[in-house]
Amino acid sequence: MKIYDMLIICLRNLWRRKGRTLLTVIGVVIGSCAVIVMISLGLGMNKAMDSMLSSWGDLTAVTIFNGNGSGMMFVTDDSHYSGNSNKEKPPLNDDALEMLKNIDHVSYVIPKITLSNEMVTLCSGRSDRYRLGWGEIYGVDFSMLEKMGYEIEEGAIPNEHNYKESIIYGNEITYNFRDTKKHGNASMTAKQQLPDGSFTKPFVEPVGGDFKIGINNTKKPNEDGSYPYGGRGYEYKLTGAAVLKQDPNWETPYSIFIDIDLAKEIIESYNRLNGVKKAKAPEYSQVKIVCENIDSVDAVQKAVEDMGFTASSMAQVRSQMQGELGVIQMILGGLAAISLLVAAISITNTMIMSIYERTREIGIMKVLGCFIGNIRLLFLMEAGMIGLLGGIIGTIISYIISFIMNTFAGSAFAQILGFGGDGGEVSIIPIWLVLLALGFSTVIGLISGYYPANRAVKISALEAIKNE
Repeated sequence: MKIYDMLIICLRNLWRRKGRTLLTVIGVVIGSCAVIVMISLGLGMNKAMDSMLSSWGDLTAVTIFNGNGSGMMFVTDDSHYSGNSNKEKPPLNDDALEMLKNIDHVSYVIPKITLSNEMVTLCSGRSDRYRLGWGEIYGVDFSMLEKMGYEIEEGAIPNEHNYKESIIYGNEITYNFRDTKKHGNASMTAKQQLPDGSFTKPFVEPVGGDFKIGINNTKKPNEDGSYPYGGRGYEYKLTGAAVLKQDPNWETPYSIFIDIDLAKEIIESYNRLNGVKKAKAPEYSQVKIVCENIDSVDAVQKAVEDMGFTASSMAQVRSQMQGELGVIQMILGGLAAISLLVAAISITNTMIMSIYERTREIGIMKVLGCFIGNIRLLFLMEAGMIGLLGGIIGTIISYIISFIMNTFAGSAFAQILGFGGDGGEVSIIPIWLVLLALGFSTVIGLISGYYPANRAVKISALEAIKNE
Protein backbone atom coordinates (compact mmCIF):
# COMPACT_ATOMS: atom_id res chain seq x y z
CA MET A 1 0.00 0.00 0.00
CA LYS A 2 1.39 3.38 -1.01
CA ILE A 3 1.89 6.17 1.50
CA TYR A 4 -0.46 8.40 -0.49
CA ASP A 5 -3.23 5.79 -0.30
CA MET A 6 -2.65 5.34 3.42
CA LEU A 7 -2.83 9.10 3.95
CA ILE A 8 -6.16 9.30 2.10
CA ILE A 9 -7.57 6.42 4.17
CA CYS A 10 -6.27 8.07 7.37
CA LEU A 11 -7.97 11.40 6.62
CA ARG A 12 -11.16 9.68 5.52
CA ASN A 13 -11.38 7.65 8.74
CA LEU A 14 -10.78 10.74 10.88
CA TRP A 15 -13.42 12.71 8.98
CA ARG A 16 -15.91 9.86 9.20
CA ARG A 17 -15.80 10.09 12.99
CA LYS A 18 -15.34 13.84 13.03
CA GLY A 19 -17.20 14.42 16.32
CA ARG A 20 -14.93 12.12 18.30
CA THR A 21 -11.89 13.31 16.36
CA LEU A 22 -12.72 16.93 17.13
CA LEU A 23 -13.04 16.26 20.87
CA THR A 24 -9.72 14.43 20.88
CA VAL A 25 -8.03 17.22 18.91
CA ILE A 26 -9.37 19.78 21.40
CA GLY A 27 -7.55 17.93 24.19
CA VAL A 28 -4.27 18.17 22.23
CA VAL A 29 -4.98 21.84 21.45
CA ILE A 30 -5.35 22.65 25.13
CA GLY A 31 -2.17 20.74 26.02
CA SER A 32 0.02 22.19 23.25
CA CYS A 33 -1.36 25.68 23.83
CA ALA A 34 -0.59 25.41 27.55
CA VAL A 35 2.97 24.29 26.82
CA ILE A 36 3.65 27.11 24.33
CA VAL A 37 2.12 29.84 26.49
CA MET A 38 3.87 28.68 29.66
CA ILE A 39 7.28 28.48 27.95
CA SER A 40 6.69 31.82 26.21
CA LEU A 41 6.03 33.43 29.60
CA GLY A 42 9.32 32.01 30.85
CA LEU A 43 11.14 33.45 27.81
CA GLY A 44 9.43 36.77 28.45
CA MET A 45 10.60 36.74 32.05
CA ASN A 46 14.16 36.02 30.91
CA LYS A 47 14.07 38.90 28.45
CA ALA A 48 12.62 41.24 31.06
CA MET A 49 15.31 40.16 33.51
CA ASP A 50 18.10 40.81 30.98
CA SER A 51 16.56 44.20 30.17
CA MET A 52 16.45 45.11 33.86
CA LEU A 53 20.04 43.96 34.46
CA SER A 54 21.21 45.86 31.37
CA SER A 55 19.87 49.05 32.95
CA TRP A 56 22.08 48.32 35.96
CA GLY A 57 25.20 47.70 33.93
CA ASP A 58 26.73 46.02 30.89
CA LEU A 59 25.95 42.28 30.96
CA THR A 60 29.13 41.54 28.98
CA ALA A 61 31.41 43.46 31.35
CA VAL A 62 33.69 42.19 34.11
CA THR A 63 34.89 44.87 36.54
CA ILE A 64 38.18 44.55 38.43
CA PHE A 65 38.77 46.59 41.57
CA ASN A 66 42.17 47.47 42.92
CA GLY A 67 42.45 46.05 46.43
CA ASN A 68 39.21 46.78 48.27
CA GLY A 69 37.87 49.13 45.62
CA SER A 70 37.77 52.90 46.20
CA GLY A 71 40.52 55.34 47.04
CA MET A 72 43.53 56.88 45.34
CA MET A 73 45.26 54.16 43.43
CA PHE A 74 48.81 55.42 43.48
CA VAL A 75 51.62 53.70 45.33
CA THR A 76 53.87 55.59 47.72
CA ASP A 77 56.15 54.74 50.57
CA ASP A 78 54.66 53.77 53.97
CA SER A 79 54.78 57.33 55.35
CA HIS A 80 52.15 58.63 52.94
CA TYR A 81 48.57 57.84 52.08
CA SER A 82 48.28 55.11 49.48
CA GLY A 83 44.56 54.51 49.27
CA ASN A 84 42.97 51.12 49.87
CA SER A 85 45.37 49.03 47.86
CA ASN A 86 45.68 45.48 49.15
CA LYS A 87 49.32 44.34 49.27
CA GLU A 88 48.23 40.72 48.90
CA LYS A 89 46.64 41.48 45.55
CA PRO A 90 48.74 41.77 42.37
CA PRO A 91 49.27 45.37 41.20
CA LEU A 92 46.69 46.59 38.71
CA ASN A 93 49.20 48.30 36.44
CA ASP A 94 50.14 48.33 32.77
CA ASP A 95 51.65 44.83 32.96
CA ALA A 96 48.39 43.50 34.39
CA LEU A 97 46.52 45.33 31.63
CA GLU A 98 48.47 43.46 28.97
CA MET A 99 47.73 40.12 30.63
CA LEU A 100 44.03 40.94 30.80
CA LYS A 101 43.93 41.86 27.11
CA ASN A 102 45.34 38.42 26.23
CA ILE A 103 42.52 36.51 27.95
CA ASP A 104 40.36 34.58 25.48
CA HIS A 105 37.02 36.15 24.48
CA VAL A 106 38.02 39.65 25.65
CA SER A 107 37.00 42.40 23.22
CA TYR A 108 38.70 45.33 24.93
CA VAL A 109 39.93 46.54 28.31
CA ILE A 110 39.12 49.97 29.79
CA PRO A 111 41.24 51.19 32.75
CA LYS A 112 40.33 54.01 35.12
CA ILE A 113 42.36 56.01 37.66
CA THR A 114 40.75 57.79 40.62
CA LEU A 115 42.07 61.13 41.93
CA SER A 116 40.78 62.00 45.40
CA ASN A 117 39.90 65.46 46.74
CA GLU A 118 42.78 65.11 49.17
CA MET A 119 45.17 64.82 46.28
CA VAL A 120 44.00 67.63 43.99
CA THR A 121 41.86 70.76 43.97
CA LEU A 122 39.70 71.61 40.95
CA CYS A 123 38.92 75.30 40.56
CA SER A 124 37.79 77.92 38.06
CA GLY A 125 37.39 81.67 37.73
CA ARG A 126 39.66 84.60 38.49
CA SER A 127 41.96 83.90 41.44
CA ASP A 128 40.51 80.39 41.59
CA ARG A 129 37.32 81.78 43.10
CA TYR A 130 35.15 78.74 42.38
CA ARG A 131 36.28 75.41 43.76
CA LEU A 132 34.82 71.93 43.57
CA GLY A 133 33.27 70.95 46.89
CA TRP A 134 33.08 67.22 46.35
CA GLY A 135 33.01 64.79 43.45
CA GLU A 136 35.04 62.05 41.82
CA ILE A 137 37.75 62.85 39.31
CA TYR A 138 38.66 59.95 37.04
CA GLY A 139 41.39 59.46 34.51
CA VAL A 140 40.04 57.58 31.48
CA ASP A 141 40.94 56.98 27.86
CA PHE A 142 38.82 59.54 26.01
CA SER A 143 38.91 57.40 22.86
CA MET A 144 36.97 54.71 24.78
CA LEU A 145 34.17 56.92 26.10
CA GLU A 146 31.62 55.67 23.59
CA LYS A 147 32.57 52.05 24.25
CA MET A 148 32.05 52.73 27.94
CA GLY A 149 28.45 53.54 27.08
CA TYR A 150 28.68 57.28 27.83
CA GLU A 151 26.68 59.70 25.68
CA ILE A 152 27.27 63.41 25.15
CA GLU A 153 24.56 65.84 26.25
CA GLU A 154 26.44 69.03 25.38
CA GLY A 155 29.74 69.76 23.68
CA ALA A 156 31.87 67.10 21.98
CA ILE A 157 34.41 64.43 22.82
CA PRO A 158 37.96 65.84 22.59
CA ASN A 159 40.18 64.73 19.74
CA GLU A 160 43.55 63.08 20.23
CA HIS A 161 45.34 66.43 19.83
CA ASN A 162 43.79 68.05 22.92
CA TYR A 163 43.11 65.11 25.25
CA LYS A 164 45.40 66.49 27.97
CA GLU A 165 43.89 69.98 27.77
CA SER A 166 40.27 68.83 28.11
CA ILE A 167 37.93 67.99 30.95
CA ILE A 168 34.47 66.36 30.77
CA TYR A 169 31.71 66.73 33.36
CA GLY A 170 28.70 64.75 34.49
CA ASN A 171 25.41 66.61 34.16
CA GLU A 172 25.13 67.39 37.89
CA ILE A 173 28.69 67.79 39.15
CA THR A 174 29.10 71.45 38.17
CA TYR A 175 26.50 72.38 40.81
CA ASN A 176 29.02 71.23 43.43
CA PHE A 177 31.37 74.16 42.79
CA ARG A 178 31.27 76.74 45.60
CA ASP A 179 32.08 80.43 45.69
CA THR A 180 35.00 80.96 48.07
CA LYS A 181 34.13 84.67 48.49
CA LYS A 182 30.71 83.91 49.92
CA HIS A 183 29.62 82.14 53.06
CA GLY A 184 26.88 79.73 54.07
CA ASN A 185 24.19 78.85 51.54
CA ALA A 186 25.22 81.75 49.33
CA SER A 187 28.49 79.97 48.57
CA MET A 188 26.74 76.88 47.20
CA THR A 189 24.93 76.40 43.90
CA ALA A 190 22.44 73.72 44.84
CA LYS A 191 20.15 73.04 41.89
CA GLN A 192 16.85 74.67 42.83
CA GLN A 193 13.82 75.43 40.69
CA LEU A 194 12.92 79.10 40.42
CA PRO A 195 9.32 80.45 40.37
CA ASP A 196 9.46 80.82 36.58
CA GLY A 197 10.20 77.10 36.18
CA SER A 198 13.88 77.51 35.34
CA PHE A 199 16.78 76.23 37.46
CA THR A 200 19.63 78.09 39.07
CA LYS A 201 22.82 78.01 37.04
CA PRO A 202 26.14 76.71 38.33
CA PHE A 203 28.99 79.17 38.88
CA VAL A 204 31.05 77.56 36.11
CA GLU A 205 30.52 76.80 32.42
CA PRO A 206 31.18 73.08 31.85
CA VAL A 207 31.59 73.55 28.10
CA GLY A 208 34.14 76.14 26.99
CA GLY A 209 34.97 77.25 30.55
CA ASP A 210 38.53 77.43 31.88
CA PHE A 211 39.52 75.17 34.77
CA LYS A 212 42.63 74.35 36.74
CA ILE A 213 43.72 71.26 38.65
CA GLY A 214 46.14 72.14 41.44
CA ILE A 215 48.23 69.53 43.26
CA ASN A 216 47.70 69.59 47.03
CA ASN A 217 50.63 69.88 49.40
CA THR A 218 49.53 67.46 52.13
CA LYS A 219 52.74 67.98 54.13
CA LYS A 220 51.74 71.54 55.09
CA PRO A 221 47.98 71.77 55.76
CA ASN A 222 46.31 75.13 56.29
CA GLU A 223 44.94 76.20 59.66
CA ASP A 224 41.40 75.21 58.65
CA GLY A 225 42.56 71.69 57.74
CA SER A 226 42.59 72.25 53.99
CA TYR A 227 45.68 71.95 51.87
CA PRO A 228 47.56 74.57 49.86
CA TYR A 229 47.64 73.66 46.20
CA GLY A 230 49.10 74.58 42.88
CA GLY A 231 52.30 76.46 42.41
CA ARG A 232 54.79 76.56 39.65
CA GLY A 233 54.95 73.19 37.91
CA TYR A 234 52.09 71.76 39.99
CA GLU A 235 48.98 72.98 38.22
CA TYR A 236 47.27 71.93 35.01
CA LYS A 237 45.04 74.22 32.94
CA LEU A 238 42.09 72.60 31.19
CA THR A 239 39.10 73.56 29.05
CA GLY A 240 35.60 72.15 29.50
CA ALA A 241 34.88 69.98 26.48
CA ALA A 242 31.56 68.22 27.10
CA VAL A 243 28.78 67.26 29.50
CA LEU A 244 27.68 63.63 29.67
CA LYS A 245 24.11 62.43 29.74
CA GLN A 246 22.97 60.73 32.90
CA ASP A 247 23.44 56.98 32.56
CA PRO A 248 20.86 54.48 33.96
CA ASN A 249 23.09 53.30 36.81
CA TRP A 250 24.03 56.85 37.91
CA GLU A 251 27.75 56.43 37.30
CA THR A 252 28.29 59.72 35.47
CA PRO A 253 26.16 62.53 37.03
CA TYR A 254 28.63 63.39 39.79
CA SER A 255 31.81 62.37 37.99
CA ILE A 256 34.56 64.32 36.25
CA PHE A 257 36.80 62.84 33.57
CA ILE A 258 40.28 63.80 32.42
CA ASP A 259 42.74 62.05 30.13
CA ILE A 260 44.26 58.96 31.74
CA ASP A 261 47.81 59.95 30.77
CA LEU A 262 47.25 63.33 32.39
CA ALA A 263 46.02 61.56 35.53
CA LYS A 264 49.26 59.59 35.67
CA GLU A 265 51.27 62.83 35.36
CA ILE A 266 49.24 64.36 38.20
CA ILE A 267 50.02 61.38 40.43
CA GLU A 268 53.71 61.71 39.66
CA SER A 269 53.53 65.44 40.41
CA TYR A 270 51.78 64.75 43.71
CA ASN A 271 54.48 62.29 44.74
CA ARG A 272 57.20 64.75 43.75
CA LEU A 273 55.57 67.70 45.57
CA ASN A 274 54.99 65.72 48.74
CA GLY A 275 58.40 64.12 48.77
CA VAL A 276 57.20 60.57 48.29
CA LYS A 277 60.24 58.33 48.02
CA LYS A 278 60.39 55.07 46.12
CA ALA A 279 57.10 55.84 44.41
CA LYS A 280 56.00 53.09 42.05
CA ALA A 281 54.18 53.51 38.78
CA PRO A 282 50.54 54.57 39.24
CA GLU A 283 48.02 51.77 39.46
CA TYR A 284 44.51 51.72 38.09
CA SER A 285 41.67 51.98 40.56
CA GLN A 286 39.37 50.01 38.30
CA VAL A 287 39.52 48.09 35.04
CA LYS A 288 36.49 47.20 32.98
CA ILE A 289 36.77 44.18 30.70
CA VAL A 290 34.20 43.88 27.92
CA CYS A 291 33.69 40.30 26.73
CA GLU A 292 32.68 39.12 23.26
CA ASN A 293 29.26 37.95 24.49
CA ILE A 294 27.30 37.11 27.64
CA ASP A 295 28.19 33.42 27.44
CA SER A 296 31.91 34.15 27.79
CA VAL A 297 31.61 36.35 30.90
CA ASP A 298 31.88 33.51 33.43
CA ALA A 299 35.03 32.10 31.80
CA VAL A 300 36.67 35.53 31.61
CA GLN A 301 35.81 36.34 35.22
CA LYS A 302 37.25 33.02 36.39
CA ALA A 303 40.47 33.70 34.46
CA VAL A 304 40.70 37.14 36.07
CA GLU A 305 40.15 35.75 39.56
CA ASP A 306 42.74 33.03 38.93
CA MET A 307 45.24 35.86 38.38
CA GLY A 308 44.48 37.05 41.92
CA PHE A 309 42.28 40.05 41.15
CA THR A 310 38.93 40.89 42.73
CA ALA A 311 36.30 40.92 39.99
CA SER A 312 32.55 41.18 39.69
CA SER A 313 30.00 41.07 36.90
CA MET A 314 26.29 41.18 36.28
CA ALA A 315 26.58 37.55 35.14
CA GLN A 316 26.66 36.46 38.78
CA VAL A 317 23.35 38.18 39.50
CA ARG A 318 21.97 36.97 36.19
CA SER A 319 22.91 33.37 36.93
CA GLN A 320 21.22 33.48 40.32
CA MET A 321 18.06 35.04 38.89
CA GLN A 322 18.03 32.54 36.02
CA GLY A 323 18.10 29.73 38.57
CA GLU A 324 15.04 31.16 40.28
CA LEU A 325 13.28 31.66 36.95
CA GLY A 326 14.20 28.08 36.00
CA VAL A 327 12.24 26.78 38.99
CA ILE A 328 9.24 28.87 37.95
CA GLN A 329 9.51 27.60 34.38
CA MET A 330 9.66 23.99 35.59
CA ILE A 331 6.47 24.51 37.58
CA LEU A 332 4.75 26.13 34.60
CA GLY A 333 5.99 23.39 32.29
CA GLY A 334 4.80 20.70 34.71
CA LEU A 335 1.30 22.16 34.73
CA ALA A 336 1.28 22.23 30.93
CA ALA A 337 2.61 18.64 30.76
CA ILE A 338 -0.41 17.46 32.77
CA SER A 339 -2.66 18.81 30.04
CA LEU A 340 -0.71 16.91 27.38
CA LEU A 341 -0.86 13.73 29.47
CA VAL A 342 -4.63 13.98 29.56
CA ALA A 343 -4.61 14.58 25.79
CA ALA A 344 -2.42 11.47 25.29
CA ILE A 345 -4.87 9.34 27.25
CA SER A 346 -7.69 10.75 25.15
CA ILE A 347 -5.88 9.81 21.92
CA THR A 348 -5.27 6.28 23.19
CA ASN A 349 -8.94 5.88 24.10
CA THR A 350 -10.07 7.21 20.72
CA MET A 351 -7.81 4.83 18.80
CA ILE A 352 -8.88 1.80 20.86
CA MET A 353 -12.53 2.61 20.20
CA SER A 354 -11.68 2.98 16.52
CA ILE A 355 -10.19 -0.54 16.48
CA TYR A 356 -13.32 -2.06 17.95
CA GLU A 357 -15.44 -0.29 15.33
CA ARG A 358 -13.14 -1.28 12.43
CA THR A 359 -12.46 -4.90 13.24
CA ARG A 360 -14.01 -6.09 9.96
CA GLU A 361 -11.94 -3.53 8.00
CA ILE A 362 -8.77 -4.82 9.62
CA GLY A 363 -9.72 -8.42 8.79
CA ILE A 364 -10.41 -7.58 5.17
CA MET A 365 -7.03 -5.84 4.80
CA LYS A 366 -5.30 -8.91 6.18
CA VAL A 367 -7.23 -11.29 3.90
CA LEU A 368 -6.32 -9.15 0.90
CA GLY A 369 -2.64 -9.53 1.81
CA CYS A 370 -1.97 -6.15 3.33
CA PHE A 371 1.32 -6.09 5.20
CA ILE A 372 1.18 -6.07 9.00
CA GLY A 373 3.48 -3.05 9.01
CA ASN A 374 1.09 -1.09 6.79
CA ILE A 375 -1.82 -1.76 9.14
CA ARG A 376 0.24 -0.63 12.12
CA LEU A 377 1.45 2.45 10.22
CA LEU A 378 -2.12 3.35 9.27
CA PHE A 379 -3.25 3.58 12.89
CA LEU A 380 -0.06 5.36 13.89
CA MET A 381 -0.65 7.89 11.14
CA GLU A 382 -4.15 8.55 12.42
CA ALA A 383 -2.88 9.08 15.96
CA GLY A 384 -0.01 11.25 14.76
CA MET A 385 -2.38 13.27 12.56
CA ILE A 386 -4.55 14.02 15.60
CA GLY A 387 -1.47 15.20 17.50
CA LEU A 388 -0.19 17.32 14.59
CA LEU A 389 -3.58 18.90 13.95
CA GLY A 390 -3.98 19.73 17.63
CA GLY A 391 -0.46 21.21 17.68
CA ILE A 392 -1.16 23.45 14.67
CA ILE A 393 -4.41 24.79 16.11
CA GLY A 394 -2.82 25.14 19.55
CA THR A 395 0.04 27.16 18.05
CA ILE A 396 -2.38 29.54 16.32
CA ILE A 397 -4.34 30.06 19.54
CA SER A 398 -1.08 30.54 21.45
CA TYR A 399 -0.08 33.38 19.14
CA ILE A 400 -3.47 35.00 19.72
CA ILE A 401 -3.13 34.68 23.51
CA SER A 402 0.43 36.02 23.36
CA PHE A 403 -0.69 39.01 21.27
CA ILE A 404 -3.47 39.79 23.76
CA MET A 405 -1.11 39.61 26.73
CA ASN A 406 1.55 41.76 25.08
CA THR A 407 -0.89 44.32 23.72
CA PHE A 408 -3.47 44.73 26.42
CA ALA A 409 -1.95 43.29 29.59
CA GLY A 410 1.81 43.89 29.18
CA SER A 411 2.12 46.37 32.04
CA ALA A 412 0.04 44.32 34.46
CA PHE A 413 1.91 41.09 33.72
CA ALA A 414 5.29 42.83 33.93
CA GLN A 415 4.42 44.17 37.39
CA ILE A 416 3.20 40.76 38.54
CA LEU A 417 6.45 39.18 37.34
CA GLY A 418 8.42 41.82 39.22
CA PHE A 419 10.24 43.44 36.28
CA GLY A 420 8.46 46.78 36.12
CA GLY A 421 5.42 47.82 34.16
CA ASP A 422 6.86 49.20 30.97
CA GLY A 423 4.42 47.26 28.84
CA GLY A 424 7.14 45.22 27.11
CA GLU A 425 6.78 41.67 25.76
CA VAL A 426 5.82 39.31 28.55
CA SER A 427 5.15 36.43 26.14
CA ILE A 428 7.69 35.53 23.46
CA ILE A 429 7.10 32.71 20.95
CA PRO A 430 10.23 32.12 18.80
CA ILE A 431 10.10 29.83 15.76
CA TRP A 432 12.01 27.08 17.56
CA LEU A 433 9.26 26.92 20.19
CA VAL A 434 6.63 26.49 17.46
CA LEU A 435 8.59 23.67 15.82
CA LEU A 436 9.19 22.07 19.22
CA ALA A 437 5.48 22.21 20.07
CA LEU A 438 4.43 20.74 16.73
CA GLY A 439 7.00 17.98 16.98
CA PHE A 440 6.14 17.23 20.59
CA SER A 441 2.39 17.05 19.97
CA THR A 442 2.95 14.76 16.98
CA VAL A 443 5.23 12.47 19.01
CA ILE A 444 2.65 12.40 21.80
CA GLY A 445 0.08 11.26 19.23
CA LEU A 446 2.37 8.54 17.88
CA ILE A 447 3.22 7.26 21.35
CA SER A 448 -0.43 7.26 22.34
CA GLY A 449 -1.36 5.36 19.18
CA TYR A 450 1.36 2.72 19.51
CA TYR A 451 -0.58 0.41 21.85
CA PRO A 452 -3.83 0.54 19.83
CA ALA A 453 -1.87 -0.04 16.59
CA ASN A 454 -0.25 -3.15 18.05
CA ARG A 455 -3.65 -4.41 19.13
CA ALA A 456 -4.94 -3.90 15.61
CA VAL A 457 -2.22 -6.02 13.96
CA LYS A 458 -2.77 -8.86 16.44
CA ILE A 459 -6.42 -9.31 15.47
CA SER A 460 -6.98 -12.58 13.57
CA ALA A 461 -8.34 -12.03 10.07
CA LEU A 462 -10.86 -14.93 10.24
CA GLU A 463 -12.00 -13.99 13.73
CA ALA A 464 -12.41 -10.38 12.65
CA ILE A 465 -14.62 -11.32 9.65
CA LYS A 466 -16.61 -13.83 11.66
CA ASN A 467 -17.29 -11.38 14.52
CA GLU A 468 -18.63 -8.86 12.07
